[in-house]
Amino acid sequence: MLDSVAVAVDFRFLQLDKLQAITLAREVQGASYCPAVSEHRFVGSVPLQERYLDDINHFFIRQKVLESECDILISSQQQASLYSVNVPAIVNRMLKDIDCAVTLSFGIG
Repeated sequence: MLDSVAVAVDFRFLQLDKLQAITLAREVQGASYCPAVSEHRFVGSVPLQERYLDDINHFFIRQKVLESECDILISSQQQASLYSVNVPAIVNRMLKDIDCAVTLSFGIG
């Protein structure tokens, strides 16, 4: 049997400096950040929802972030034997504005 898997979708800024990370959290509702693997950098994350698209785009342009420094993370923690993943249409819409990588993360059990 093929199980449908619920996914979470976030737009991520992968190489923010401290000031950009703080600005993201202040200017974009729902945004958060955490330290990145690389020293002195932060990963900013915003749930990819219709209401946040303009704010994400404005931040991207104002902060002069490169497309290579962003991605869309599609993740799920559900466990099933076979997966059918329905990627929300908003992912396609975001990719039309900012042509970044798409990262998949699934918990397999």
